Amino acid sequence: MRYQFTRRQFLQLAATAGTLATVGLTGCTRQTSETQAMPLEQLVIKGPPAPPSILLAHVSRQERLTALVPEVQFDTWANPDQLRAEVTSNALHVTATPTNVAANLYRRGVPVRLLNVTVWGMLYVCAVDANITTWNDLQGAQIVIPFRGDMPDLIFRYLARAHGLDVDRDLTPQYVSAPIEALQLLLAGQTQVAVLSEPGATAAQIRGQQEGMTIHRALNLQEEWDAITGRGPRIPQAGTLAVAALVDNYPDVVAAIQDGLYEAVDWSRQHPEQAAQLGAPLLGLQEPIIAQSLPRMQLEMVPATAARDDLEFFFSRLKELSPDVIGGDLPDDTFYAA
Repeated sequence: MRYQFTRRQFLQLAATAGTLATVGLTGCTRQTSETQAMPLEQLVIKGPPAPPSILLAHVSRQERLTALVPEVQFDTWANPDQLRAEVTSNALHVTATPTNVAANLYRRGVPVRLLNVTVWGMLYVCAVDANITTWNDLQGAQIVIPFRGDMPDLIFRYLARAHGLDVDRDLTPQYVSAPIEALQLLLAGQTQVAVLSEPGATAAQIRGQQEGMTIHRALNLQEEWDAITGRGPRIPQAGTLAVAALVDNYPDVVAAIQDGLYEAVDWSRQHPEQAAQLGAPLLGLQEPIIAQSLPRMQLEMVPATAARDDLEFFFSRLKELSPDVIGGDLPDDTFYAA
């Protein structure tokens, strides 16, 4: 796969792993009964232009966290490549991440830990042609997919292969660098089929209706996952990653983030309009679209240790596509933050 680090980069990472020089963590050592970490003055949290950022943005405002850290910053990254670059350059402490990216970074020597899984599948194949309702109907179709070699491409490829389709041979995939591009191409009539995550799938239907188009959800990839694996319509798609120095030295901060995410999920369900208001500038979509999409997002906060069985099953399936997407093999115990 294309996301591999050079030997020089990994030697540099290995040299700094013990004293990770992330923003605000410089000089910290692992906390023991004899040593105490310096007070954390600044915490940098980031996320994608996607639903997990609504949760983390809400957490960044909570008093449970701001009482521990005087300055909490929240920002977004544009794509998984930027995420990888910012993690390896120590530009952040905590980020929402596709789970396979977290595993890949960890297996390749980057000192990170997975805190939790918060997104359990929100992917759909959306189509203009109402006759497309099965995998066989995709034979020969042009299909737009965001993020080649990452989510959602990996999930779509795994499920397509399980149905006897080779994406590169039997379909005509067109890759784009952001989900919003896939949505725009579908609405512009430049493709008949696209893989969309929420809230993009909801946006496609609402905007399509406004423009006199009927866009339907041809395939629910969560249900397709269940049909193939028998594990229920739940895919451990995305979660929260933290640098190891934060986990090792500031367990109170990590606990505040974990507890805050439990509350953020409940808040998003009980106050969808407020969640949509917070998410609109982050996701680049209108508030009513986000609010209507929230019930389809399958947001649930599950600590990484509790989600490990689901994660290892998922990683094993991705490994069948290519071991490189998870960094060669399944991560060990240390990957899962307690």
